[in-house]
Amino acid sequence: MRTVLLITRREFLARVRGRAFIVSTAVILLILVGYSIFIGSIGAGGDSGTTTIAVAPETEAITPALRTAADDQGRIVRVVPVADAAAGRALVAAGDADAALSGSPTRPRVDVETSLGSAAGSVVTVATTFVAQQQLLPDPAAADAAVAAAQPVVVAARPDDPARGLRIGLGAFGAFLLFFSIQTYGAMVAQGVVEEKSSRVVEIVLATVRPWQLLLGKVLGLGAVGLLQLVILSGVGLGVAGTAGLLVAGAGLAGTLVSVLVWYLIGFALYATVYAALGSLVSRQEDTQSVLTPVSIVVLVGFAVGFNLVVSAPQSTALTVMSLIPPWTPLIMPARMALGGVPVWQVVAAFVLTLAFTAGVLALGGRVYARSVLRTGARVSWREALRGR
Repeated sequence: MRTVLLITRREFLARVRGRAFIVSTAVILLILVGYSIFIGSIGAGGDSGTTTIAVAPETEAITPALRTAADDQGRIVRVVPVADAAAGRALVAAGDADAALSGSPTRPRVDVETSLGSAAGSVVTVATTFVAQQQLLPDPAAADAAVAAAQPVVVAARPDDPARGLRIGLGAFGAFLLFFSIQTYGAMVAQGVVEEKSSRVVEIVLATVRPWQLLLGKVLGLGAVGLLQLVILSGVGLGVAGTAGLLVAGAGLAGTLVSVLVWYLIGFALYATVYAALGSLVSRQEDTQSVLTPVSIVVLVGFAVGFNLVVSAPQSTALTVMSLIPPWTPLIMPARMALGGVPVWQVVAAFVLTLAFTAGVLALGGRVYARSVLRTGARVSWREALRGR
């Protein structure tokens, strides 16, 4: 094991001291800052669309006030009459209405799915106050008291989690960094193997160490580089979030961060081994990309499709299935877990399947690497590598 640690140390120090590590870390920080600003600008303009409000019969008197308040604020509000309060709540649950009003027009119950947005909240509050004033206009004292008590009662079917966005951000950040690490450090593993193979340095190294020790040392060393980058970026991100007052106590952020770290380690071990094995099949840097492309496409598809589903359809069956397929699990499962609501059996199943798949890849990749790394010249086929001929 001491030999493996020496190789790991060599790979780690060689990469950390290089300019590429510093530049890539700075670039990722800039990308994350730009992405955060972009998402923030979208969120700031999120109330500019149409707000649909379902109104039960007993609350019908508030309808003209809703339209007046919307016109005064320059907002678009569509009022939908419903048969009763239950029908309004059904529309909200189905996503066909943003809010459902029932009960007294001066103190209505407002049913929402997660939270009452600023657009709907402003319109409903103003309309409620206006109705209270109109009903008790002859009695100024009573009107003032009624206005003070005229506040809508918001009832959320699924109360909004103030830290949900931050947890999702951590999960998405972990997926992005794993994707980046696979494409960057995974490729470095393959390129390093090809370089040592073409220069015949590997022949000297393997005179004193075994192939599996060299392979494991490379994977651990570059994995540690990626892990260091993850810790640095996470620390900076959480520090900025704390300074801005975005961290929420007891929000489960520590658990999310641990989940990201665990899945990162498993995912990098999986792909770095594959890249090392693929690199051992060729003897020229010019041929490296051709053997890495199929795996790179698999990673890109998993990241792009999975990230899109996390944002647009977090409860979809497609996302659930993708998160249970081992090559994509480390990219998708951290974001799903950050969203919350993932059954324990799915997390356990994903973990076991990915560990089993990774163990298989390590065994197969180690075999291919050991039987191909000393073979120079023409590209070694998978069949030749596995048969050792």
